[in-house]
Amino acid sequence: MNDHELDSLIRQSHPKMELPASFNREVWERVSVASPVPALGGWREIVDALLLWIAKPVPAVAVVTVMLAAGAGLGGFTVSENSASAQRTAYFASINPLHPAHLATQE
Repeated sequence: MNDHELDSLIRQSHPKMELPASFNREVWERVSVASPVPALGGWREIVDALLLWIAKPVPAVAVVTVMLAAGAGLGGFTVSENSASAQRTAYFASINPLHPAHLATQE
């Protein structure tokens, strides 16, 4: 059997169905009616809008700047001394995994 004969045999075995013009519309109407209502309500749209806004360069830089400023400000409250060297020492102690305070909590 050559390819042409095989193609015609396949076409004969699978008749082409004629669908009504409104078939796609009706299917999508049924899907939309059957779709469950989201449990979070409008929160998903709010979160999506916020994430789309933050994904732009200017808001992203603003958010990072605010976070850095907030972290630096809150970090200053954890050190009893206000000198820069004491704050620097406290920062390095907090990130150093070999600092005695970290080693004591692991034992």
